[in-house]
Amino acid sequence: MSKVRKPSTPRTTAHSVTPAPAAARPDWHPHAWRILAVCALALLAWSNSFQGALIFDNATAILLDTRVRAATAENLHLIVNEEYWYNNMTTGLYRPLTTLTYLFNYAVLGNGAHPAGYHIVNFLLHAVNIAVVYWLGLLVLEDTTLAWALAGLWGVHPILTESVSNVVGRADLLAAFGVLAGLICHISATRAGGRANIAWLAVLAAVAAVGVFAKESGVVLPGIMLLYDLTWRRTTAWRRLAPGYVAVALPIAWFLYLRAALQAHIPLGRTPFGDNPLLGAGFWTARITAVQVIGKYLWLFLWPVHLSVDYSYNAVPLFAGWQDLAAIAALCVCAAAAVLAIRAFGTHKPVFFFIAFFFITLAPVSNLVILIGSIMAERFVYLPSVAIAACIVIVLRAACRHLSSRWPAAVRAERAVVIAICLAFAARTFARNFDWHDDLSLWTSTVATVPASFKAHTTLASALVSAGPGELDHAVSEADRALAILDSVPDDYSTPRPYATAGLCDRLKGDSLPPAQGAAWYRKALAVLERGRRVDLAEREQIRLLNLANGHRAGAPGWMPLYLELGRVYLRLSDPQKALEPLSYGRLHSVDPDFSIEMARAWRARGDWQQAAIVLLEGAILYSSTPKLATELVDIYKQAAPTGCAVRESAGASSINVDCPMVHEHVCAASLDVAETYRRNGQAAKADTALRSAVRDLGCPGQ
Repeated sequence: MSKVRKPSTPRTTAHSVTPAPAAARPDWHPHAWRILAVCALALLAWSNSFQGALIFDNATAILLDTRVRAATAENLHLIVNEEYWYNNMTTGLYRPLTTLTYLFNYAVLGNGAHPAGYHIVNFLLHAVNIAVVYWLGLLVLEDTTLAWALAGLWGVHPILTESVSNVVGRADLLAAFGVLAGLICHISATRAGGRANIAWLAVLAAVAAVGVFAKESGVVLPGIMLLYDLTWRRTTAWRRLAPGYVAVALPIAWFLYLRAALQAHIPLGRTPFGDNPLLGAGFWTARITAVQVIGKYLWLFLWPVHLSVDYSYNAVPLFAGWQDLAAIAALCVCAAAAVLAIRAFGTHKPVFFFIAFFFITLAPVSNLVILIGSIMAERFVYLPSVAIAACIVIVLRAACRHLSSRWPAAVRAERAVVIAICLAFAARTFARNFDWHDDLSLWTSTVATVPASFKAHTTLASALVSAGPGELDHAVSEADRALAILDSVPDDYSTPRPYATAGLCDRLKGDSLPPAQGAAWYRKALAVLERGRRVDLAEREQIRLLNLANGHRAGAPGWMPLYLELGRVYLRLSDPQKALEPLSYGRLHSVDPDFSIEMARAWRARGDWQQAAIVLLEGAILYSSTPKLATELVDIYKQAAPTGCAVRESAGASSINVDCPMVHEHVCAASLDVAETYRRNGQAAKADTALRSAVRDLGCPGQ
């Protein structure tokens, strides 16, 4: 068995003091095949993930982010100066490097909306991390077999699929690289002298920047460096260690400055209670539940059978008292780990190091220090799980050596056991990747794993609606289950999306039936949507007050699909006047042309076809014309004025004749209405531009 240690370094036993890891730099030639072997097995495990669709948050972070569509100076400026979920949601997250990698895929490599290129880049980043974990194992465990086992158990583990198979998990891949590679650079820099020392410090600063600008959790790097130094370098002069901390402090300070500047000019968002129910719990209830979540992470690493992409309310019930055995067990495990770490400090430093490594790297997302946007996510343990794997290989080594006194073959069996576990993990990873094929497969699996999560049922309902009419009854059932989970949640803690989804399902069910039967479904949809509107109003008010308290006057417009469905349902219940109010509000805050189309239908239902035409023309001016708007407008003019000049026929196609006096009058009215809309919303410059364009370009009378 090959060792990486100085010849004078004594062998570590279970009862001896572990010396500082060897200073000798490893020769990578004998280690290359071990890394390649692990990467090859990982490639097999993830080979069925490369054609997985851009689902879950990928559509928002990549397909809906206009900044990644072209490598221009303007887009680069927006990536550096705007938040991660650009123009889609307000979270205050700042991850410009991760977004730059999406730009690299989308525009530079030309992947566009095709998923394979994104998955390949994710896997390559994971393969790099496998090599870095192996290197860390050499430095800390000082044993090639243990380093190989560490890289293998961690590199193919199925709990990592949310970070590797899910493209937006790239943030975790890059942050983990920054922390792991940063620690190795710090260790190497203090062992080198002269130019080599400067080179290592420069690389340290660079990888620290990679980690922190990819994801906020990269800030744990100084803590991991300090942990290593306190474990093995307590007698080393501070002046020898200080340059490493300075090299890391510079990019972190730069990141914090840019992030603070970003948050100073964007409105604040509200973390939904449904995403993290700890926000509505008392201090100790929240913290004990957070410890219970840590126990779940540990169990998922040991037994990764039931994996889930979502743990929203009520997948992880809050701590219910001292009769809650799961919480008590988690508390006991964490306490035992702390005791073991303290005792191992003097006898087996790698055990102390990796236990502390786990808790330090998990701290930013553990909800123990601050409450974050999610109660639990498997992607959160991409980096902390390195420590779990390390502890497992240490325990396996100790068990094999203990058994060797009675069964000499136990030492030789160590590798066989590790290989068997790696193969089992790889097989589970391969199977898990089938869940990531599309939205329907992902959320079907999620509902089966966490049936108490409202979001799982809501999102599955949306996926079933997209699957076609044959799945409509199933979609209605899933939407109803989501609302049943939320039924006892007060409006100011709830979220409007499940109500909008349920209203959509009920409305579509009504559309599929004869009018006499459909009316009951429309009334059911209306009741659900009106509850959703109350929830939305409560959420908007909370966001408004939050921003006022922090010096911002901006608020949130709300969940727009809710208002679109409200308008549609009121139309089906023959109440166009009530339909206009939610539709008008929605059109002010959404670029969806369906709002204009449904408003036009409401005006037609009221008998005012000319106002219907004006509404469609307003939509075309506000958000640019679309085929849907043009088709609806042609249909109105053909039905209301079939002998007029509004519609021009050419080569079998119909188009609007803007030279027709009636159409010109409608266009002018629409332009003036758009200008007035801008003015009411405090957009005076846009109002003036719209008015000047109407007068100058269209010859409309001014106001």
